[in-house]
Amino acid sequence: MSNRSKTEWVTFAQYARFKGVSLQYIRKWVAEFNVPETENKLDLEVAERYWHKRPQSRQKKIDFDEARTKKMEADARLAEMSADTMASQLVETASVVETWERSFAKIKTKLTALPNKLGPILAVQDDPKIVTNQLRNVINKALNELATDARKRNVRRSTFN
Repeated sequence: MSNRSKTEWVTFAQYARFKGVSLQYIRKWVAEFNVPETENKLDLEVAERYWHKRPQSRQKKIDFDEARTKKMEADARLAEMSADTMASQLVETASVVETWERSFAKIKTKLTALPNKLGPILAVQDDPKIVTNQLRNVINKALNELATDARKRNVRRSTFN
């Protein structure tokens, strides 16, 4: 009994306040690590030894300046990525105009060739449905050729960039 009088005994609630944690945390800690206790009281010296043996929390407290610096770095990375994306998507106006002019020239060539190609064929036809179908087929063929050429040009450009 003389040994107990020399030690300081504290309740779970007092120890929780002393350590800045919740009462539930202390109860869980006592049960999990078999901390010696008597009548829901802890020997302060023994509890301290057990307290320092417990695994430390991995959470790191971040101060405001550090958090602001990390946010600014993340914003800078996002801005760089956005600029890189935009740079690869933007083209000069002159090259766009030149491409459109070439496309229109090809379309004009294909369409102006149709009367010479189809005139003699359609002149002998009596049925309007046949004429309509032949016109539709030749126009669709010409448009498909133009679209295929455009796709090939775009693939070549993307491999150069």
